[in-house]
Amino acid sequence: MFLENVINKTISWLWQNNIAYIEKKSLNIVFKGVEKTSKNNNLIGAKVAKKSTVDYIGCYNGKFICFEAKSVNIDRFSLDNIKQHQFDYLRLIDRNGGISFLILFFSQYNEFYYLDIDFLSSVYKNKEIKSVTYEEVKKNSRELTLEFPGILNILSF
Repeated sequence: MFLENVINKTISWLWQNNIAYIEKKSLNIVFKGVEKTSKNNNLIGAKVAKKSTVDYIGCYNGKFICFEAKSVNIDRFSLDNIKQHQFDYLRLIDRNGGISFLILFFSQYNEFYYLDIDFLSSVYKNKEIKSVTYEEVKKNSRELTLEFPGILNILSF
């Protein structure tokens, strides 16, 4: 939740300052009806219509940008946290001239990392690798800094 709050504050600031337009994608949900109660409305027969691609999409400097954001509270990141269709989407965007990456937050170190698609591809294609350690991420990725007023420098590639 902390990572999502930081990113949402960041993308709001980027938009307000005309630097980039990035939005959090919502799930595509279909439902059969709405049941109204005295306090709220409940969806009837609600389900996710299709798999989501990534958490965030937008435009920066005339290029499409997309990224996934994940937090871990241990010293490794399990590759199971990125589904195959999400990885394929990130790679597809990169191959078509867009910008795609993963933001990873290691809560025990209070550190944010920018993992580019090349590094993700190198570990994802090796089926023997099930997770990436904090040290591997630190060595092969770029640390992102939280700058005043609580903005993550996600666009400094």
